[in-house]
Amino acid sequence: MKLRRAALLLTALWLLGPESGAAPISDASAALMNGQVDSAVKLLREKQDASSLVLLARAYVGQSLFVKTLTDKQRLYRASEAAARQAVTADASNAEARTELAYALGLQLQGVGLVEATQKGLEIKRLFDQAVKLDPTAARAWVGLGTWNAQALALGPFVRFASGASEQAMREDYRRAIGLQPNEVFVRLSYADGLLLLAGQDARQAAALKTEAQGILQAALALTPQTYWQRYDQVTVRERLKTLGGNPS
Repeated sequence: MKLRRAALLLTALWLLGPESGAAPISDASAALMNGQVDSAVKLLREKQDASSLVLLARAYVGQSLFVKTLTDKQRLYRASEAAARQAVTADASNAEARTELAYALGLQLQGVGLVEATQKGLEIKRLFDQAVKLDPTAARAWVGLGTWNAQALALGPFVRFASGASEQAMREDYRRAIGLQPNEVFVRLSYADGLLLLAGQDARQAAALKTEAQGILQAALALTPQTYWQRYDQVTVRERLKTLGGNPS
């Protein structure tokens, strides 16, 4: 059995940069927020501090959107993982470093079997848990936890029991992230995708879950995008709404 909709966790293109006044970080962060991922990588590739490595991990994920083959994507996912692991080593108390490592590992789950997905999924969950413990305001980590619960639930009762995933936890995690970043498109898009993932596994609740997801997507579309990635995510929001029969205008 292959892992279904692994890419849900992997649309981690809410690429907020670390808060730092250092010029190279500021320049790289600005480049990344403008979608200039290659420039960001060049500015960060030789850096060894945790903040730079966190941003580099995100930049590699950004680059993966602009390559076509899975082989090239996987190479960038591994590069993201390596940068994130270096960031954790450089600063074990950095919540963003653990968050990016969790996302990088999640990106590499596409196409793996159920057993491997379950095993690695527990490591991903642990990293997100560590991140929110280090920084309860880490909205990206809360999104990751919400998506982790959604995916675990979608993999069936065995994984649900083994992992302790729950719909209540999923909702609480996403809502906490929205509370922390109410103007971030990616947070609401992820919440809607989580609901749609559950809808695909629960025929009795599918209609209600899709209606709820549609409302969340409409709220995401109503936000005013400020960055390249927010505009990028709103394109995805419109695609979801078209699929659901909603008004994407």
